[in-house]
Amino acid sequence: MFNIKTLSIAGFALALSSGSAFADTYYDYARVIKAKPVYHYVTVSQPVEQCYPVKKRRYLKGHHGDRTGSTVAGAVLGGVIGNVIGDNRESTVAGAIIGGALGHTSSHKRYHSTRVVEHCDTVYEKTRKVREIKGYKVKYRYQGEKYKTFMRQHPGDKIKVRVRVSPVGYD
Repeated sequence: MFNIKTLSIAGFALALSSGSAFADTYYDYARVIKAKPVYHYVTVSQPVEQCYPVKKRRYLKGHHGDRTGSTVAGAVLGGVIGNVIGDNRESTVAGAIIGGALGHTSSHKRYHSTRVVEHCDTVYEKTRKVREIKGYKVKYRYQGEKYKTFMRQHPGDKIKVRVRVSPVGYD
């Protein structure tokens, strides 16, 4: 059976017998004739923070002063108003009861305060198309022959080329 050593020797012998085994590769420089930019368009949108005032209402539950004091003050005020309107004892008592109830209820009301705060959102401006250079179509000359290629960066006045030399007709 075949082992690794036998297969390695067979592969090496096969490589030597092919025409590419005699090829020689080296690097040289070619003169750039023309480098024409190639453009493409990209869509760009900028984030922008927009702020505006917002009214915030804050509710406070609790009492407005002393509950007993509010009830008594309402009863006294209601009694005075009832006495003035009715000019009798029943009107005074009814006014005092109603005023006391209103005073007691007002001590349990919810109160609110309003304040203005700044609220900010991030929005994106209108998108716009921007022209960017994608690369360069490059024409160059090497040993009297013209060639073309595409490069991502501008090549300058010369580019490095790989030259491969192999014999012809020995396949």
